Amino acid sequence: VIICYFCSMTGPEKMDGVYSPEILQFVRTANSFCQWLESDEITSPGDFIGQSVKQLSAIYHDLLQIKETEPMMEGGNERFVTEQDWSRVLQKVLHLLGGHNEYLRIARDGEYDRSDLVSHKISEDLADIYQDIKDFTMQYRQGVEEIMNDAVWEVMDHFDQHWSDKLLQALTALNHLYTKKIDPEAG
Repeated sequence: VIICYFCSMTGPEKMDGVYSPEILQFVRTANSFCQWLESDEITSPGDFIGQSVKQLSAIYHDLLQIKETEPMMEGGNERFVTEQDWSRVLQKVLHLLGGHNEYLRIARDGEYDRSDLVSHKISEDLADIYQDIKDFTMQYRQGVEEIMNDAVWEVMDHFDQHWSDKLLQALTALNHLYTKKIDPEAG
């Protein structure tokens, strides 16, 4: 049984749902992030690094502004991002960053010895983040409030469970490249 909480609302109350200013701002930021990663207009690795810092910071900030929601439907929403889409983003980032794609992080619980450093790749992190955010934008764009609500819930849940750490670690690695003015093209 699907209960349409939003359907019976009118006026200002509806702004607390899938059309709240915070959610609409995140939708704009999410669309911008996806369009940017899909674009062929990234001119240089240096520009990519600077834009990455801005885009990831905006995603993090805007997602934290959204109030918690609860799913309305049983089961998950449809997925849109294919393995080829994910791989295309990974390859693009790998090409732009070259030898600066990897960073070290401390191993997490259950992952080697906790004192070990683990090599990780910015390209994988951005491709994983892109996958969830692109799925969210495609679900939200359907315009069905139950699907939109569950898309918000899913992206927030996946953020909490899967990619918030990836975002912050990739952002830290990219910020290092940005502030040290490291040019991947220089070698």
